[in-house]
Amino acid sequence: MTEASVKLELLSAHVPGEDTQRWPLTALNEDEPHIHGELRWTLAGRQVPGMGLWGPDDVCLGEWWDGVNATLTELAAEGAYTLDSCEQGSPAFLFERRGESILLSIVAGMGGGDPKPDWQQVPFAWDDWVKEVGAFKRRLREWIETKGPREIPAEWTARFSEPV
Repeated sequence: MTEASVKLELLSAHVPGEDTQRWPLTALNEDEPHIHGELRWTLAGRQVPGMGLWGPDDVCLGEWWDGVNATLTELAAEGAYTLDSCEQGSPAFLFERRGESILLSIVAGMGGGDPKPDWQQVPFAWDDWVKEVGAFKRRLREWIETKGPREIPAEWTARFSEPV
Protein backbone atom coordinates (compact mmCIF):
# COMPACT_ATOMS: atom_id res chain seq x y z
CA MET A 1 0.00 0.00 0.00
CA THR A 2 1.53 3.30 -1.12
CA GLU A 3 0.82 6.14 1.28
CA ALA A 4 -0.13 9.56 -0.01
CA SER A 5 1.40 12.78 1.21
CA VAL A 6 -0.95 14.67 3.52
CA LYS A 7 -1.30 18.42 4.11
CA LEU A 8 -3.80 20.24 6.34
CA GLU A 9 -3.53 24.00 5.73
CA LEU A 10 -5.43 26.75 7.53
CA LEU A 11 -5.85 29.54 4.96
CA SER A 12 -8.41 31.87 6.55
CA ALA A 13 -10.56 32.33 9.65
CA HIS A 14 -13.56 34.53 10.47
CA VAL A 15 -16.57 34.78 12.77
CA PRO A 16 -19.69 33.92 10.74
CA GLY A 17 -22.51 36.46 10.81
CA GLU A 18 -26.02 36.49 9.36
CA ASP A 19 -26.36 34.84 5.95
CA THR A 20 -23.01 35.37 4.23
CA GLN A 21 -21.59 38.01 6.59
CA ARG A 22 -18.05 37.42 7.80
CA TRP A 23 -16.63 39.23 10.79
CA PRO A 24 -12.97 39.47 11.82
CA LEU A 25 -11.70 37.31 14.68
CA THR A 26 -11.98 40.34 16.99
CA ALA A 27 -15.77 39.76 16.88
CA LEU A 28 -15.33 36.44 18.69
CA ASN A 29 -17.11 36.43 22.09
CA GLU A 30 -18.86 34.16 24.59
CA ASP A 31 -22.19 34.59 22.77
CA GLU A 32 -20.63 33.89 19.37
CA PRO A 33 -17.68 31.52 19.83
CA HIS A 34 -17.91 29.97 16.36
CA ILE A 35 -15.06 30.36 13.89
CA HIS A 36 -15.28 29.37 10.25
CA GLY A 37 -12.65 29.54 7.55
CA GLU A 38 -10.80 27.74 4.82
CA LEU A 39 -9.09 24.53 5.82
CA ARG A 40 -7.50 22.90 2.79
CA TRP A 41 -6.77 19.20 3.17
CA THR A 42 -4.82 17.51 0.40
CA LEU A 43 -3.81 13.89 -0.07
CA ALA A 44 -1.34 13.07 -2.85
CA GLY A 45 -2.00 16.49 -4.37
CA ARG A 46 -5.80 15.99 -4.48
CA GLN A 47 -7.98 18.33 -2.43
CA VAL A 48 -10.30 16.42 -0.12
CA PRO A 49 -13.91 17.39 -1.02
CA GLY A 50 -16.80 18.18 1.30
CA MET A 51 -14.85 20.30 3.78
CA GLY A 52 -17.18 23.31 4.10
CA LEU A 53 -20.89 23.76 4.65
CA TRP A 54 -21.38 26.54 2.07
CA GLY A 55 -18.09 26.01 0.24
CA PRO A 56 -14.45 25.24 0.95
CA ASP A 57 -13.96 28.52 2.85
CA ASP A 58 -16.83 27.79 5.26
CA VAL A 59 -15.39 25.00 7.41
CA CYS A 60 -16.47 25.07 11.07
CA LEU A 61 -12.98 25.26 12.58
CA GLY A 62 -14.07 24.39 16.13
CA GLU A 63 -15.76 21.25 14.85
CA TRP A 64 -12.66 20.30 12.87
CA TRP A 65 -10.36 21.10 15.82
CA ASP A 66 -12.39 18.69 17.95
CA GLY A 67 -12.73 16.13 15.16
CA VAL A 68 -9.08 15.91 14.15
CA ASN A 69 -8.12 15.91 17.82
CA ALA A 70 -10.46 12.94 18.30
CA THR A 71 -8.69 11.07 15.49
CA LEU A 72 -5.46 11.32 17.50
CA THR A 73 -7.00 9.89 20.66
CA GLU A 74 -9.40 7.39 19.08
CA LEU A 75 -6.79 6.04 16.67
CA ALA A 76 -3.79 5.93 19.01
CA ALA A 77 -4.08 2.18 18.46
CA GLU A 78 -5.77 0.50 15.50
CA GLY A 79 -9.44 1.24 15.04
CA ALA A 80 -11.89 3.51 13.23
CA TYR A 81 -13.33 6.97 13.82
CA THR A 82 -15.98 8.84 11.83
CA LEU A 83 -16.01 12.64 11.71
CA ASP A 84 -19.57 13.62 10.75
CA SER A 85 -20.88 17.18 11.08
CA CYS A 86 -24.47 15.91 10.57
CA GLU A 87 -25.08 19.02 8.44
CA GLN A 88 -27.59 18.71 5.62
CA GLY A 89 -25.90 17.38 2.51
CA SER A 90 -22.47 16.92 4.10
CA PRO A 91 -20.57 13.65 3.80
CA ALA A 92 -18.75 12.01 6.71
CA PHE A 93 -15.04 11.22 6.92
CA LEU A 94 -14.13 7.69 8.01
CA PHE A 95 -10.61 7.29 9.39
CA GLU A 96 -9.27 3.74 9.82
CA ARG A 97 -5.90 3.14 11.45
CA ARG A 98 -3.94 0.13 10.25
CA GLY A 99 -0.46 -0.07 11.68
CA GLU A 100 1.41 3.10 10.78
CA SER A 101 -1.16 4.10 8.14
CA ILE A 102 -4.55 5.76 8.12
CA LEU A 103 -7.14 5.05 5.44
CA LEU A 104 -9.57 7.87 4.61
CA SER A 105 -12.97 7.13 3.12
CA ILE A 106 -15.63 9.74 2.39
CA VAL A 107 -18.88 8.03 3.31
CA ALA A 108 -22.58 8.92 3.55
CA GLY A 109 -23.16 11.50 6.27
CA MET A 110 -26.02 11.55 8.76
CA GLY A 111 -27.18 14.79 7.14
CA GLY A 112 -27.68 13.04 3.81
CA GLY A 113 -24.31 13.66 2.18
CA ASP A 114 -23.27 11.13 -0.42
CA PRO A 115 -20.19 8.92 -0.31
CA LYS A 116 -17.42 9.63 -2.82
CA PRO A 117 -16.48 6.45 -4.74
CA ASP A 118 -13.05 7.81 -5.71
CA TRP A 119 -12.28 8.61 -2.04
CA GLN A 120 -12.38 5.16 -0.51
CA GLN A 121 -9.54 3.89 1.68
CA VAL A 122 -6.99 6.48 0.55
CA PRO A 123 -3.86 5.71 2.62
CA PHE A 124 -1.56 8.21 4.33
CA ALA A 125 1.00 7.99 7.14
CA TRP A 126 -0.09 8.25 10.76
CA ASP A 127 3.03 10.22 11.74
CA ASP A 128 2.40 12.76 8.96
CA TRP A 129 -1.22 13.17 10.12
CA VAL A 130 -0.12 13.78 13.72
CA LYS A 131 2.28 16.51 12.52
CA GLU A 132 -0.35 18.17 10.31
CA VAL A 133 -3.00 18.18 13.06
CA GLY A 134 -0.50 19.77 15.45
CA ALA A 135 0.46 22.44 12.90
CA PHE A 136 -3.23 23.26 12.23
CA LYS A 137 -3.98 23.60 15.95
CA ARG A 138 -0.91 25.78 16.60
CA ARG A 139 -1.72 28.09 13.68
CA LEU A 140 -5.38 28.56 14.62
CA ARG A 141 -4.44 29.20 18.25
CA GLU A 142 -1.86 31.77 17.14
CA TRP A 143 -4.43 33.52 14.93
CA ILE A 144 -7.01 33.66 17.72
CA GLU A 145 -4.47 34.95 20.23
CA THR A 146 -3.01 37.59 17.89
CA LYS A 147 -6.02 38.58 15.75
CA GLY A 148 -8.86 37.78 18.14
CA PRO A 149 -10.35 39.65 21.10
CA ARG A 150 -8.54 40.28 24.38
CA GLU A 151 -11.03 38.02 26.16
CA ILE A 152 -10.98 34.69 24.35
CA PRO A 153 -14.20 32.68 24.81
CA ALA A 154 -14.07 29.81 27.32
CA GLU A 155 -14.82 27.29 24.55
CA TRP A 156 -11.48 28.16 22.94
CA THR A 157 -9.42 28.50 26.13
CA ALA A 158 -10.58 24.97 27.00
CA ARG A 159 -9.33 23.74 23.63
CA PHE A 160 -6.03 25.55 24.16
CA SER A 161 -5.49 23.68 27.43
CA GLU A 162 -5.20 20.41 25.47
CA PRO A 163 -1.72 19.24 24.49
CA VAL A 164 -0.75 20.00 20.89
